[in-house]
Amino acid sequence: MKPRPRNRYRNSLGLPALTAIVIVVASLALVGLGIVVSKNRVRSLGEEQRKVESEMRLLNAEILALNNRIETLLTRDKVQPRLTSSGTLLRPITPRTLLTLKPLSMQAAVSAPAADPAIAQTTPQNP
Repeated sequence: MKPRPRNRYRNSLGLPALTAIVIVVASLALVGLGIVVSKNRVRSLGEEQRKVESEMRLLNAEILALNNRIETLLTRDKVQPRLTSSGTLLRPITPRTLLTLKPLSMQAAVSAPAADPAIAQTTPQNP
């Protein structure tokens, strides 16, 4: 009679090989998880940045609208009646109320400091 074939343990991987495979798979899983978390963080920062940029665009548009409104409210035709109705002592400018100064001649400008002794002492004299 033939001896009955024995069931032999066919797994050639030992405990150290299985441990190494588990460690490699776990480390690859951790690296993959880290990449996913990093990409999610970058995406959330990008969304926040887009929100801030859209708010900035809205604020810039509002600033422009307010500047345009200020410019339309501060035209001379609209400001002058408001100032007169509020009781200020402003009067319209007429050619009669303007002061005109005659330009000084060069000779008068050079001799003017010598006429005042206090100014003549502080200004240097040209030889």
